[in-house]
Amino acid sequence: MSLLPSYFVVQIGFAPLPLPFMEALSEIEIETSVGQASIFRLHFDLSRNSFGDFDALAIDIFRPLLPITIRLAFGLGVPMTLASGFVQGARLGASNTPGGSTLEVVGMDAIGTIMAHIQQPFIWPNLPDSEVVRTIFAKYALIPVVVPTPPSRTMVDTITTQRDTDAEYVMQLAGRNSYEIYLQPEPLSGLMMGHFHPALTMAPPQGVLSIDFGLHTNLSSFSVSNDMLQPRSVISASIDPRTRVPVPAIAPVSIEPPMGLEPALNRILPPPIERSLSEDAANPIEMQARALARASSSSRAIRAQGEVDGLKYSRPLLAGLPVLVRGAGRQNSGLYYVTSVTHRISRDGWSQSFSASRNAVGLTGAEIFIDPLEAVA
Repeated sequence: MSLLPSYFVVQIGFAPLPLPFMEALSEIEIETSVGQASIFRLHFDLSRNSFGDFDALAIDIFRPLLPITIRLAFGLGVPMTLASGFVQGARLGASNTPGGSTLEVVGMDAIGTIMAHIQQPFIWPNLPDSEVVRTIFAKYALIPVVVPTPPSRTMVDTITTQRDTDAEYVMQLAGRNSYEIYLQPEPLSGLMMGHFHPALTMAPPQGVLSIDFGLHTNLSSFSVSNDMLQPRSVISASIDPRTRVPVPAIAPVSIEPPMGLEPALNRILPPPIERSLSEDAANPIEMQARALARASSSSRAIRAQGEVDGLKYSRPLLAGLPVLVRGAGRQNSGLYYVTSVTHRISRDGWSQSFSASRNAVGLTGAEIFIDPLEAVA
């Protein structure tokens, strides 16, 4: 069985994957996303050895929580880290057909493994949420990419107590601040970075994806759905813990800048209104933040899915950053925020499936569809 192309590097326990396993490796699948743990799968084709055992199972190298790193160097010179995590599980598919047996090794990043490993109560007095997340990231040697949040909880209001695992707790903190939470490896060093910040919808686009655009086409497929009645304004209220006076929390629009010409909520007349309840908000400031978070998340009603030709795009598509799309018509072309990417690497090629969203429709006229790294065939 031939080897995978040399520009794919798999390390297990900080050492290269042994040659027998590289020969049996048939496909690598990597799913990266915001708001949840990234996952990767190594698919092996199994054969019998002279002792009647499966060749890739004769040596038990895939131990629980063993570190695994996957890198890609095609067209980039220096290998870039696509995924880094820990062994989470394995699945054997035995077959009566010679060569039909398979092994799937599953791994996840720290959010899905070591950060969800131990549940222990902990008190976080007088700390803003961003400092709590920064401290939790430090426990796992993650490089923090954290935007400060305002200090909304003090011991006068409540004593914040963590009762869930670190993974579940940072997810809760991200939700109540309308922040994104995800881990992403630094491409060159492979060190994991912990992201906790608002969605980077207005960051410089990471590239240009083109559908039905002649020589510039690098999308194999692209589809868009618009849930037109999903966006909504939010009205809520909370009781001030000191004065016992009801304090309204109003979020008439999304706090995220529109990614297109016409914001999704502005297209609905009359606009829908949601009476949101948040019983665990500690004070009116926190209630207002949650109302704004709900209005912003509901406004991302335009969702897209597509498949990128990895060889023509010539680099990995990253979740958590915007990308420009052209060739989908004036209504559906423009800026999209990438929420998840699935890489499939095999002997035959490399494809990238992605999901993305936006909170507005139409082109603004300010888009610049120039990609300096574009590979034209």
